[in-house]
Amino acid sequence: MKIKFTPNNYGKGVLAILALILTLILFKKNKTLNQLPMKAINYVKALTWDYHSNRRIQTLHPAIRQYVVNFINHMEENFNITLRVTSALRTWEEQEKLYLQDKDGIDNNGNGLIDEREEDVTNAKPGESYHNYGLAFDVVEIKNGKPLWKNPNWGLIGKEGKKFLFTWGGDWKRADRPHFHQNFSLHHSELAKRYRAGKRDGHYVHLS
Repeated sequence: MKIKFTPNNYGKGVLAILALILTLILFKKNKTLNQLPMKAINYVKALTWDYHSNRRIQTLHPAIRQYVVNFINHMEENFNITLRVTSALRTWEEQEKLYLQDKDGIDNNGNGLIDEREEDVTNAKPGESYHNYGLAFDVVEIKNGKPLWKNPNWGLIGKEGKKFLFTWGGDWKRADRPHFHQNFSLHHSELAKRYRAGKRDGHYVHLS
């Protein structure tokens, strides 16, 4: 059964007033409304293909977040390599626990490593890792839903990451291929000094 609504003259007057009010509101908000498409585009640019990566990237120093997103999206769009951020910001306390893990992959509590990487996860003491300041992140390629640690693409991943001005751990004598960081020419000793002096916002040290 269809219901047909036909307003009387009073109802028409009310509707006309409401329409006028709505028009005025939209007119005043026109500038904001015009900005909505661009805001949506910028929001999409701030995301990668992966929920877990997006969440971890948000823990990084604001100065490098977009570069990490751009790097991951670049690898997907140009090489069909889907990278996941496996580690981003680590607190000094977390760094200490990770450092104390035995070289056989077992920590002091009898737990295994957080992944199946070929290299040790870290050789850095608390305050010596750029992860402790949100300036470093680790990645792994996800293929068929699984992390590919033994990956023939590491060389390509490292090469492309350096185009985004990241230092790649794969170039080190003791290679750490999943690792990338940008320290803005600040040694970790200088970052630790600023951290202890309170020249920071939370975990994020002032870079200038």
